[in-house]
Amino acid sequence: MKKYLSNTSNQADQDVNIQKAFEEACLQLLHRIGRAKIPENRLLRVEVKAPNLCLTDWLAAQAHLPRYYWSDRQRYTEMAGIGEAHVVAQEGPSPVTGAFHQIHMYLPSNNPRARYYGGFRFHFNNCEDAEWHDFKKCRFVVPLIELYRKGDTFLLSCTLNGEHGRRSAQHLLSTLKFAFSKQAYLPRFYDRTDTPDYAAWCCLVHAALDDFKHTDLQKVVLARQTVLHARETINPFALLQRLYRKANNVYLFCFQPEPSRAFLGASPECLYQRLKTRIYSEALAGTCPRGNTQETDKDLELALLNSKKDNREHHIVRESIMDALSGLCTEAHADSTPHIVKLAHCQHLRTSITGILMPDVTDDSLLSTLHPTPAVGGTPAAAAMRWILKKEPFERGIYASPVGWVGADAAEFCVGIRSGLTVDKTLNLYTGAGIVSGSNPYEEWLELDTKLAQFLDILTGDDSDGSA
Repeated sequence: MKKYLSNTSNQADQDVNIQKAFEEACLQLLHRIGRAKIPENRLLRVEVKAPNLCLTDWLAAQAHLPRYYWSDRQRYTEMAGIGEAHVVAQEGPSPVTGAFHQIHMYLPSNNPRARYYGGFRFHFNNCEDAEWHDFKKCRFVVPLIELYRKGDTFLLSCTLNGEHGRRSAQHLLSTLKFAFSKQAYLPRFYDRTDTPDYAAWCCLVHAALDDFKHTDLQKVVLARQTVLHARETINPFALLQRLYRKANNVYLFCFQPEPSRAFLGASPECLYQRLKTRIYSEALAGTCPRGNTQETDKDLELALLNSKKDNREHHIVRESIMDALSGLCTEAHADSTPHIVKLAHCQHLRTSITGILMPDVTDDSLLSTLHPTPAVGGTPAAAAMRWILKKEPFERGIYASPVGWVGADAAEFCVGIRSGLTVDKTLNLYTGAGIVSGSNPYEEWLELDTKLAQFLDILTGDDSDGSA
């Protein structure tokens, strides 16, 4: 009992010290904001050192909206943001890639950590579903206040947009209280509905298999929407906290532009990572479950590596990305054979691809060329996209689309898979499976459940830490 009381006391002292350090950082930032010279028609980033704390726990406890979160796959950089300094959003028939022109006009020139975070619709010109309205055709945001971590360095920053932005930042910082929730409340879920259901899924798979025989379609990725209901409003950052503790080797993101709606996910797939002219991409296709023991896990791994169906699916994705990059790069290289990447509930075939971009290649060009990869769309891409838009019984929204950030001379986008949309008391979860010649509807349905297990585990399991 004495040892328990001592540990509790030490934790309380530590929390008090973190609170004091955070409040001091807010005061320092307020002082710098007041003295900052804000350029016209451009953003300015101001930052100070911050205490070491868990960004997902801090953000889950905040009452201020909107809220945004991003973490790379290695958990080396994280961003937790509140409010909006500037938003670039597009609707209607205008080209999506026009957003990047606005982004680069406004990006601060004084700090490489300044970034716009956001994503695109899967079908760039299809914005009919009201559930996705707040995310527009594409929507990118510079948060007003950010907690930012790179390695062991923590920063509290503010991005200023004119004098109005200065006043907004001062008001938010002066009212921002230190709040820290080690586990935010998550209601219980009930009443699961799958769209399509199993019977409709089998019909769609057989329709695709038939079209493979009579058209030039070689692969199509079919998705399922799983809807879960709660009796109380869902805090999306309570879900994010649990994903943070349970899932490794994934990108983590949560974008909440308004109180009743948020898009979040834990994606294992990198669309591309660019630093100046150097680019990294990958083929991620071919899936099997994890084993209950080390021996069965290894058996499943070997079966995946030797699976003709999965290797055929993976080869289609690899060759498509290499073909796409060949027109954008002076040189591009891919691993000779795929390797296994292990996640909490499944394992995948992955091939890494690197290249040197031609000098005039922009993020507009990269996104227009790489999205959708055959891992989320199909082959040929245009025919697969038309097939999906016509046949799937729901709109994908941002699911399986490019999600990430853009900076002055760098960008990083994951593929927004293993993701969900919260709408008030409803959680919509999305999973997909690649259909090729030889696919079996029942086996593909089981693959959807394997991918869905990551979310179901945090909804129905305990809250203890886990590894993936």
